[in-house]
Amino acid sequence: MPAKFVSPFQPGELLVHATHGISRYAGTRVVKADDGSTSEYFQLDYAEGDRVFVPVEHVGRLSKHLGDAVDLARLTAGVERRTPYSRQQKPATATTTTQ
Repeated sequence: MPAKFVSPFQPGELLVHATHGISRYAGTRVVKADDGSTSEYFQLDYAEGDRVFVPVEHVGRLSKHLGDAVDLARLTAGVERRTPYSRQQKPATATTTTQ
């Protein structure tokens, strides 16, 4: 059984995610998939109650926020489309009509 991941961050710290911006670190969570496998994730809280779970393997995308306290980033549809954790969108299929 693999050892439990030890986070380099403390709950409540402000973190900067390379794609999503400034968040508040809420801790790590173990999430169980439909197939029964489990993975560990960083839980990042954003403005307006938004939340992102980042796989611990992607710790390199996170850094501590240095400086004064700031507002949390607000996730928008534009940010959500850029997320590296999302599945790729299927291309729209063109429909043709004949006359």
